[in-house]
Amino acid sequence: MTVAEDGAPVQPVTRMVWRLTERPRPAGPHPRLAGIRVLLIGGEEDIAAGVERELKEHGALVRREPDGPGPVDAIVDLTVGRAYDPDPAAFAGAWREALTETVTALRGVYDDWAAETTADRLFYLAVSYLGGGMGRHPRDGLEQPLGGIWAGLAKTLHREFPNVNARVVDIGLAASADLPGIVAAELGRTGEIEVGHRDGRRFTLTPEDRPVAAPALTLGPEDTVLISGGGRGIGWELARSLAARHGVRVVVTGREPFPSGDEPWFGVDEAGWKRYEKEVWAGRTKGESPAKTRARLARTRRLWELATHLTGARREGLRIEYARCDFTDRAQVRELIRREDALEGGRLAGVVHNAGVDTSARLPKKTDEEILRTVEVKIEGFLNVFEEVRDRDLKFFCSVGSLTGRLGGMVGQLEYAAANDGLARLGQWAARRAAFPVMTLAWPTWDRIGLIANFAATLRYMAAIDVADGLERWRAELLGASEGEVTFVGPLGQAIDPGQAIGYPVVPALPGFATAYPKIFHLGEVTAYQPHAHMTARVVLDPEHTPALGDFRVDGAPALPPSLLLENALRAAEWIVPEDFPALTAGLLEEIVVPLSLLRPDGSAIRLVREARGFHEGHNWVVEVRYRREGPGTAPRRACASSTRPARPGHPPRRVPPSSRPPPSAPGRRSCTGAAPWCRSAHGRWSLRADWWPRSRGACRPTCGRRPSCPARPCRSPRWRTWCGGAPPRATASRSPPTH
Repeated sequence: MTVAEDGAPVQPVTRMVWRLTERPRPAGPHPRLAGIRVLLIGGEEDIAAGVERELKEHGALVRREPDGPGPVDAIVDLTVGRAYDPDPAAFAGAWREALTETVTALRGVYDDWAAETTADRLFYLAVSYLGGGMGRHPRDGLEQPLGGIWAGLAKTLHREFPNVNARVVDIGLAASADLPGIVAAELGRTGEIEVGHRDGRRFTLTPEDRPVAAPALTLGPEDTVLISGGGRGIGWELARSLAARHGVRVVVTGREPFPSGDEPWFGVDEAGWKRYEKEVWAGRTKGESPAKTRARLARTRRLWELATHLTGARREGLRIEYARCDFTDRAQVRELIRREDALEGGRLAGVVHNAGVDTSARLPKKTDEEILRTVEVKIEGFLNVFEEVRDRDLKFFCSVGSLTGRLGGMVGQLEYAAANDGLARLGQWAARRAAFPVMTLAWPTWDRIGLIANFAATLRYMAAIDVADGLERWRAELLGASEGEVTFVGPLGQAIDPGQAIGYPVVPALPGFATAYPKIFHLGEVTAYQPHAHMTARVVLDPEHTPALGDFRVDGAPALPPSLLLENALRAAEWIVPEDFPALTAGLLEEIVVPLSLLRPDGSAIRLVREARGFHEGHNWVVEVRYRREGPGTAPRRACASSTRPARPGHPPRRVPPSSRPPPSAPGRRSCTGAAPWCRSAHGRWSLRADWWPRSRGACRPTCGRRPSCPARPCRSPRWRTWCGGAPPRATASRSPPTH
């Protein structure tokens, strides 16, 4: 999970589905429960009381009121713990009340949790009731399909609280009596973000690449496809594609009335719109704030795009029409379907639920109403149209989802991720109740279209999908009558954090696996983390997971190859990057001191504590990595990786305050300046300068400064391997080939 290898903003994607895989059950409650301060919210009263008793029996301090005294270490969120009620008012009231309670609890702990740097204190555990298999087990009842709202929220909490350990536990409503013991066993643990319990077994979700099925249906001029939203963005691109390629009639929708044609901006091109925009700014009334002017222009821009698209399609002879309809209003949806039924010579063949809104801001800057509205458009919009067409003979029902739901969202997308994962779980529920295929397509960012306001920022999280490629894939899914949740995954960006890295299974089929796996393999067990500043982790290297321990010896005994320690330091440095996530080049490794005593195992394994700190030094970004043996009274030893980037005009380097800076280097130390075995160029290769200091040996010749140096040599190993041992028994330095 790292930046795309060639750095291009648009990258190929892999079609992936998520299957159930069994995981070991916890042996019992975690020792952390003793003394942990828990806020318990949501759920039915009898079940909540049982969970409270169970947690208290294991030493937890439980309260039920968010505004109680003292800090909170964990939130246990039982969400909506009763079966789905088809009555629209009861349904809306259930999820709104529960989500508002969740948001209120998170607001109450926000300052404390956001400032926490210890990685093993904070926990959020939410419960869903899809059946124990996250809705994917064939016997899952999906009696309460709303759990995806809290699953998406939990997977994005780390963007608000970097050190929260979030987990979603899925059960069936019939197993609610087992919930107290399950919560006690799962709370306080790190690892998988999504787990399910059913039939005495424990599951998680693992991605696998799977091709789309061959076409199973056709579309033609006699068919009508209804798209919620669809006047702009990717919905419009699909509407054009279906109308042009298949001759279908497409109805796109929106909440606004279609422009009359008398507007000063109607019919102008992009240059004309820019002129109109300047006129608005020049003529805005006195006292109107810039924010209000921008909002007014944004609404007008949406109408201009809608009018431009529809009038252009008509000139091209495409059968695309516009209907005004708010899909969160059941009566408006019913009337729209009634009007379609009254038309002669056509049939409603497919529905695409594409409508969505997003307010990108951190939680303290959002109102409850904004949060609820984002979820409402996806969730209630889906249910309103599905309930109106569920008994029809449709060819497909497609929901437009997002990878924010499956993998967690960006900064500011807490409720957007909740809405999209909620949509995917609702799709699973609907598929059990309809005769037509129901699919949810979870997309990454499309190349410069859609809801995204800052395209460049999205690339920190994942490369974008090409528009033409996305449309071909979309049509293939519709014609192949796909079902369930389908994700399109590209190479992930630099903004992945440690909690995400251990929360999802990493399989070779994932795009970018060759560069992702080494970084995650060397992560260790994080004990403290402050984004863009420092990370402390326990690193355990044993022969079972690190066969290279047998390839290097000190005084005839197996030891850790210095090359592996250096690789570990490099991978640690990759987690600590500046706040603007620049494309850094690892230009120099310096001041590397490796006492041989540090390399000797303690029993069968080597147990180290690694500390990594990042800071600006001039125009350079420097990450200092220190190691010490686990246990008190051991002084850290240091390896330092310096990543250089040019200063940007108007963007001076951010310097770490003196209190946060690591101590200066010991006097008299220098780095070597000889030629490096590998140089990182525009093609993405690393430069490597390694100063080894084997204090008890003189095997290496002095090359600079006061210390001898040994050149690193490349070894032949698979591209994804993260280490390669030196030839024992000499203390030689070696490193695996670059993973780029």
